[in-house]
Amino acid sequence: MSKKKDDIIFWGVDCGSSEIKVVALDQAGNILLKRKQKTLFPLQDHVRHALSGDGDDLSPFITPESTEIKQGHKIIATGYGRKYINFATENLTEIKAHFMGVEKQLDLGDRYSIIDIGGQDSKIIAVDHNKVDQFIINRKCAAGTGAYIEELGHRLEVPLSDMTALAQNNDKELSLNSFCTVFSGQEVIKVLMNGERVENIIYALYSSVVKRVMEMTAITTDIVAFSGGVLEFHPKLVQMFTEKLREANPNIKTMLAPNAQYCGAIGAALFGMTAT
Repeated sequence: MSKKKDDIIFWGVDCGSSEIKVVALDQAGNILLKRKQKTLFPLQDHVRHALSGDGDDLSPFITPESTEIKQGHKIIATGYGRKYINFATENLTEIKAHFMGVEKQLDLGDRYSIIDIGGQDSKIIAVDHNKVDQFIINRKCAAGTGAYIEELGHRLEVPLSDMTALAQNNDKELSLNSFCTVFSGQEVIKVLMNGERVENIIYALYSSVVKRVMEMTAITTDIVAFSGGVLEFHPKLVQMFTEKLREANPNIKTMLAPNAQYCGAIGAALFGMTAT
């Protein structure tokens, strides 16, 4: 896709601990492209590659090897590695980015909450009248994060793409007693040796993620939006969060944000538009 001469392209880069997500928006806020790749190092080189793609016309760089930005392009970074992207025009926090990405794509009213599960942390954001009112982040351990799911999936030798289907076929509500990734791994091995079904263990894994996130803070809004790649690629988790939330509030309404994995990148690009 080529760029018209006087157009401005706003790039949002979400440098996550697992993946780099890139979104390009036009001046009207329409998504021109979105793409992702694994987070590898040197980080700046791989972010440049994610932005350049395969050398398409929409690349923000003068040459594929350069970090010099073309006129009419603006790059905003967010996420785990946002402060290490020297060619970014600006950077902003993940909280602000995910809020802006969700707010842009959904009409949620005055008060709502966002649950975002990332590779290394989990976030609950309370929104009041189009502003972030308060938020809490779990960064103390991997429990309740994508890394926790990925590690235990590796222990079980189950691809992440198969987890939801397996968890849907559980026949008991098994619990993992440990929230620590290391000790949970040991617990999983012991349970497997005792002949437990993999379907029940994955259900227990999801349950422990829901329990850990819900213990972070009370959710007092009637609307909850889910953001981030973990919740997009584990639909059973969205279902289980909804069931848990409805235990406390039967009237609660939940939804997965469009382009959930790219919400942070979309929010970063939108920030570039508002700061212009």
